[in-house]
Amino acid sequence: MNLYLLRHAEAEPGEPDATRSLTRKGEKQVENLASYLRKHEVELDIREIWHSPLVRAVQTAEMFQAELKLDAPLMEAPGLQPEDDPRPMALRLACSRKSVLVVGHNPHFEALASCLLSGATHPILIDFKKCGLLHLERAEEPGRNRPLGHWILAWYLIPRIL
Repeated sequence: MNLYLLRHAEAEPGEPDATRSLTRKGEKQVENLASYLRKHEVELDIREIWHSPLVRAVQTAEMFQAELKLDAPLMEAPGLQPEDDPRPMALRLACSRKSVLVVGHNPHFEALASCLLSGATHPILIDFKKCGLLHLERAEEPGRNRPLGHWILAWYLIPRIL
């Protein structure tokens, strides 16, 4: 199974937090990421796209899906808000049989990635940048000794290096 974690792109500052939209720079970040993936013929195995209910995550997911012409359906998923406990989502992902793109936020994503890679939410192992795309591959199914399975970091792209 492949797992892709995409942090939302740059958003407008302000309140309420849930309705903050992407800035033009944020839209450009998504466009650049998709362009890089197309140019380098990176094949993404994505069967579903899960996103938080926050506007900036929804917009990032929709733009990414459109830019890459992905057939995967978009779904709002519980447990992806910035301050949510990442462990329930880690367990849900560990049990998933479908390759998924998840679009969300920090500090949740840093803790979620760390949890999947090490089994613990701390210390943080990934400095998740806005519009950063992390690809994890499940190398081992969940079991008694590893309830989340064994995940390997395949690659990580951030806007600064594109």
